[in-house]
Amino acid sequence: MKLLMVAMPWQGLDTPSSALGILGPSVRKNAAHWTVDELYANMRWAEHLMRESGGAISAEDYGEVAVQVFHGVGDWVFTPALYDTDGYRVDEFSAFLRSRGIDPRIPVEMQRHARGFVRDLAAEIAADPPDLVGFTSTFMQNVPSLALAKELKRLVPGIRTVLGGSNCDGPQGPTLHRNFEQFDFVVSGEGERALPALLNRIAQGGSFADVPGLSWRDDRGEAVANPPAAAALPFAAVPAPDYDSYFRSLGESPVRHRVRPMLVLETSRGCWWGERHQCTFCGLNGSAIDFRSKAPGRIAQEVRDLAERHRVLDLVMVDNILDMKYLDTVMPEMAALDCDLRIHYEIKSNLTREQLRSLREANVLYVQPGIEGLSDHVLRLMDKGVSAAHNVRMLRDGEDLGLNVTWNILYGFPGETEEDYRGLLGKLSALEHLQPPTGAWRIALERFSPYFEEPSLGFAVRRPAEIYDHIYRLPPDELYDLVYLFDTPDRGISGPIEDELKKAVDAWAGAYARSSLSYWTDDGGRVTVEDRRASWPQEVIELDDRGSNVYLGMFQGAGRAGVRRRLAEGGFAVTEEELDRVLRYFVDRGLAFEDGGRYVAVALEVDPYRRKLVDGREVSASR
Repeated sequence: MKLLMVAMPWQGLDTPSSALGILGPSVRKNAAHWTVDELYANMRWAEHLMRESGGAISAEDYGEVAVQVFHGVGDWVFTPALYDTDGYRVDEFSAFLRSRGIDPRIPVEMQRHARGFVRDLAAEIAADPPDLVGFTSTFMQNVPSLALAKELKRLVPGIRTVLGGSNCDGPQGPTLHRNFEQFDFVVSGEGERALPALLNRIAQGGSFADVPGLSWRDDRGEAVANPPAAAALPFAAVPAPDYDSYFRSLGESPVRHRVRPMLVLETSRGCWWGERHQCTFCGLNGSAIDFRSKAPGRIAQEVRDLAERHRVLDLVMVDNILDMKYLDTVMPEMAALDCDLRIHYEIKSNLTREQLRSLREANVLYVQPGIEGLSDHVLRLMDKGVSAAHNVRMLRDGEDLGLNVTWNILYGFPGETEEDYRGLLGKLSALEHLQPPTGAWRIALERFSPYFEEPSLGFAVRRPAEIYDHIYRLPPDELYDLVYLFDTPDRGISGPIEDELKKAVDAWAGAYARSSLSYWTDDGGRVTVEDRRASWPQEVIELDDRGSNVYLGMFQGAGRAGVRRRLAEGGFAVTEEELDRVLRYFVDRGLAFEDGGRYVAVALEVDPYRRKLVDGREVSASR
């Protein structure tokens, strides 16, 4: 029997589908009666757009739409294919996008081609129909998958279809199943266990009632939703991915010249921090927050195998958080690999400099450390478990070690105040030599987040996000159970302070390339700081013994008591007033960041040869 697994738009063109890469080997091992083929329909869609538009719609345009998750652009593009119409709510959705600062012209043009693409692709599949077509759906893959499944059912009424992926988690899966008959089955939860079980029941004619997390229809046509699996899947049951079909498809595609492929590897699932203190705004782990990780001994070998097989050195680890054990186990083995990898990992922002160094030595060059704020009060509202000083230290050490740090500032938390951000705005220019945030964004209300699950935390009034009004034709209660994003009255800051925050972030981004702040020490331990930041006086500052003692003591982050203790140990007795003056000098001069009573030095360390560069420059005396 034959299974065709499909990755619909808007899977990224530059990465293989982790779901297809893992489920293929799972089926081959655990469902002996089945053969597996894989179809990267996302790539076919990009090709279709380029061809039908005469090159006017490019692979880059595909990528721009693929990241518009919070605006639902990709799902809307495929609505004419789902509803069998020439266009769907074009004027209304265009106005909606313009209200969010998005140019609708490319999405509108793409929508004109969606129905023809789905018809052509369905006809191709129907010419030699498989026994089962499987779709994986994350973010904006729902409507493209619904559209193709519907057209397949029209052409080959007896063909069977199954949908799985994160869009099917919790109540979303049964809701999709009971509202869209083009799917015979929907899998909620991890597919490595459920999909082979489903395939074996189909091949053997058995009952579907014991397949965990499966939605199906009984002999009367009534929808049935099985209970989810009693326990999370052990990571030992997750095979190494097979991406041969992706690279074969890419190699044969005309878009290959516009795509720089990256490998994808999953080394853990869930979130060890979220198991104890789930961030209040985060719903990404869904119902599978239990943390599990791959055996350390597998990882370096799998990385080597993938890199050598596909001749690709860029690797994205799709884990939600790094397993801290890997710092001592996996990273030394990765560092020993004789290839110049460029690896991305999501990490916690309170890693020490030495821990970050171990990542850097293992060729983890890109990190996403979950820095979503630089205010202790707001970070506590998030339940992040880190301080603003931790986050600034992460930015400084990341810059110092040559890491590419991706982060943003979130706002809109119940309980935050204008003063939280008013105070922050005065501090941001001190950090303009460090990697800036990608933007400042109001949080969205996400399904599975504590804010969603506990309305008493501040978001009691909610409705499915407006984007879905332009996409689905469902009753309100069904739509509520289907969607991931919800609209709710704004909380936290708004108005002028919100605009000022966004402008300050833009200014930071503009100043970053023109800014540097560095320091070195002489043989006696005295500190020299060279300031070349865009918003500060450009000068060289030589600190005296006491100032050097204080500044070096702030590199790990220090409270007032710690600074006083370090001074005493160095033989410097200071009054409270003198201590205030010393600390205030570093903060006011932008050499240190302070929040919540903790101080962290922000200058970057340089090699001693830099000392000679100060000859002939202005030197300021320290306090």
